[in-house]
Amino acid sequence: MPVRKLLDMDLLETWLTEFRTLGYVTGSDIRVLEQEDEADPDTGLIVVDLSNAKTISYLQPIAGGDGSWKVTMEARDDVIELSAVELVNLGNEVNVLGALVAFLETKSKALLAAC
Repeated sequence: MPVRKLLDMDLLETWLTEFRTLGYVTGSDIRVLEQEDEADPDTGLIVVDLSNAKTISYLQPIAGGDGSWKVTMEARDDVIELSAVELVNLGNEVNVLGALVAFLETKSKALLAAC
């Protein structure tokens, strides 16, 4: 069974709350957004706004997968220029994004194993 069928917005919110308690420091805005899916209207999508990249990243399970997740980063129309400090901060945000994906995969694989 695809993990997407087992997820809903409440569960994703719970997982995000748990992730936040781990203490990762990021300037990113991380939230669950209602996914526009008429077949399954209660599903959610995790959205991360990278503060210095001026782009939005969407996190979602890989369709039909084993609990693995993927990140889709929207294209930007504008060039960004960053100072050394801003680049280091953006790198930290991307590292936290990677940790979030790993966290979601661990939770998803455990959820699948329990079914």
